[in-house]
Amino acid sequence: MVTLPPLGPGNAGPGNAAPGNAAPGNAGRWRRWSGRDGRETARFLDITDIDDITATLLAPPPEYAGLRRRVVDQFTLLSANRCQLQRSVNWGPLDPLLTAVARRHGLLTRTGGRLPDEVSLLLPISTMPKRALVAFNLVGPGGSDAHLMPYPASVTTQGNLIVRLAEHIGYPPSEASRFVVDAISRFRPGRFSGNHPGLVPRRGASLGVRAIREYLNKEAELAVSEATVRSWAALVAGTEAILCQALAEPPDPLSSADNLLLAVGELCRDLRVPVDIDEAGIEAYLLDFVAWIDALGGAGAEAVPVLSTVAEYGRRWEALAAVTLDPYRPALIKMQEERRTVLDRWSPLRGGDQSLWSWLVNPTALVDLDPGGPGSYHVSVGTDDTSIEIRHPAVIDLYNRPVERMFVEDLQRNREVYAYYTTDARRPVRAKLLVGLSVSRDIWRVNLAILTLMIFTVGLSVLPFQLNVNAVTVVTVPSSFAATLLLTRERSSLAAWVLEPFKLALLVLLVALAVTAGARAAFGWHTSA
Repeated sequence: MVTLPPLGPGNAGPGNAAPGNAAPGNAGRWRRWSGRDGRETARFLDITDIDDITATLLAPPPEYAGLRRRVVDQFTLLSANRCQLQRSVNWGPLDPLLTAVARRHGLLTRTGGRLPDEVSLLLPISTMPKRALVAFNLVGPGGSDAHLMPYPASVTTQGNLIVRLAEHIGYPPSEASRFVVDAISRFRPGRFSGNHPGLVPRRGASLGVRAIREYLNKEAELAVSEATVRSWAALVAGTEAILCQALAEPPDPLSSADNLLLAVGELCRDLRVPVDIDEAGIEAYLLDFVAWIDALGGAGAEAVPVLSTVAEYGRRWEALAAVTLDPYRPALIKMQEERRTVLDRWSPLRGGDQSLWSWLVNPTALVDLDPGGPGSYHVSVGTDDTSIEIRHPAVIDLYNRPVERMFVEDLQRNREVYAYYTTDARRPVRAKLLVGLSVSRDIWRVNLAILTLMIFTVGLSVLPFQLNVNAVTVVTVPSSFAATLLLTRERSSLAAWVLEPFKLALLVLLVALAVTAGARAAFGWHTSA
């Protein structure tokens, strides 16, 4: 967890404007006072344009570490393709931080030296992966309106945070490096994978020079040669390694920090960059950024928070909510969205040693956890399909290794839900929750019985003996059961996915039974009685 220095006059940083000015990149979007400005004492204070507050909440110093009290994540597996996340963030009274910031910026002269009962500001909700939002909903304190800030506003805030962290250790970035930092944050993988799916490498493979060149030519309208892209790739290779090592996560080919050349297109689209920039100008920006990262890499452990934050924003972005709250009371922010369900037949913990039986009955689901930061963390996972049960839950890191050093204060575990609660400061910043999926026992018994009968029936039909009427009845009844089961629609696509191996086996047996029956009728494949 990165931390910022204590707030003071010398730590205003870029984006922390004087009382009469808006922060860079935020000009003209917000007003500080409401329509009640004419009164002697203002009852409403708008400080959404002061990045001191948001940056401090993102990386709190020790005196403000307890402001985010609790985070609760509830995952519900809706189908084989969708997973619903309901997240609530509980903030303690923010008056100590807000009073310090408002007093430093001279904002309490109209409020009698005290914060009013209504303050509008930006609160961090979650560090989210860079992907399109689906079924997103946001609710502010007490059911009030909360507005998700536009993506460019988050990019500006993220850049200001990185600058503040770097200034604190004495390595502030130049203007050119700041432009590259913003380009890294601005790049979204969907621009690459959605518009050019054929260029996306296979799992475990790296992004090739030809794919990057084609992307830059089509999306950024940069007519660069393959030799130029190759020279740029060699130039930034060491920088990419430094950032990846600081983040300590598996490589991601579509991360703009792991592949800095993906951010070149966003750099050229930046309105602060000259429109007629050429290849030499782009290389100058890259050289400046490489020199800054190399200086940070040689600064030791104190520069790791800066490097990891830069690398983090190549993969994720900060969701910020504009809310109005009472600074002297706790505030609860609620968020809801749908994410893609990550299902797999092979558990990453079992690896290649998984048996065929485990493949049939124990598929797994993975959900991404964001347990980092101070305060307590509550998480639960379940399904809304009563035919699906939860088995063998485990918290694993991003390298698919079990997280063992995490003290859990409370745990609830049954067939329908898995939930735990922790305040352990040693918990990982990023993790995944792995749960096994299976059908309920009553459905499991019926499917197993019909599968066993079908195996027996097919074996009986293969034997070269003449079958009388009673034997034909024995063959017909299990096949009718199997056909009925195959035609029955499951309660959800999740249950259909879990039962897919069983139904595939029944379908194969049913076809085999039809083939053997036809062979008997056509060729007299039997002996006399």
